[in-house]
Amino acid sequence: MPQRQRPISITAHEREFLERQRERYEREFGELGNWGDFLGAISLLGLVALGAYFLVRASERSAQTATVVCSQCRENILMAIPSGTPRFVQVGCPHCGQGLVVDLRSQ
Repeated sequence: MPQRQRPISITAHEREFLERQRERYEREFGELGNWGDFLGAISLLGLVALGAYFLVRASERSAQTATVVCSQCRENILMAIPSGTPRFVQVGCPHCGQGLVVDLRSQ
């Protein structure tokens, strides 16, 4: 049985701030998503900002696959893309192990 998400306790001020940021994200990226997609994307981008992962863009993209170049070892990575995948996904480079956040919407 799948686990249910637990609510996170936040103040009214924090909720308003997050709502404004979600609306800004939707305007900037043209994506209308749910809270889970939004929080997942900003979490990944936050890890990029902290230096835990590197942000890379898909160099080639089809409906089912994307090719990216690892920013650490410069090797090509071919990844499968399941339907319903959000804009940003985390992968590990199979060649060097570097953590990458892939922007699937840009080429």
